[in-house]
Amino acid sequence: MDLNTFIRLYQEFLNESEQKGWTVEVLIEEFGNYLAAIKNMEGIEVQFFIELDLENYVQLNDTTNQSMLNYGVIRQEGKGDLFANEVLEAFHQYWEKHSLKRNLIFIIYKPYKP
Repeated sequence: MDLNTFIRLYQEFLNESEQKGWTVEVLIEEFGNYLAAIKNMEGIEVQFFIELDLENYVQLNDTTNQSMLNYGVIRQEGKGDLFANEVLEAFHQYWEKHSLKRNLIFIIYKPYKP
């Protein structure tokens, strides 16, 4: 899966989360790092992140690298545990529904430099 496809799925998941009544606030949105605060109707907040490992990669050819991606939920222990699990499960269901592949190896195309 290429990174752009995964980011699109992530952003669509956040939009769908708002339709569930969750409040979503994007905190960081930059190449390789994404962080969003998600709050349920009871006021419990978790932070959902994705982070591309840009330091450890395999160079496939002159214009393409392959790297790993980490994602997860940061929550307040105890109080946020159930909601964190709900967010991760909802994301996994969304991913399965909208993507043929569920792997965490991503292809990154380096920009052309003349």
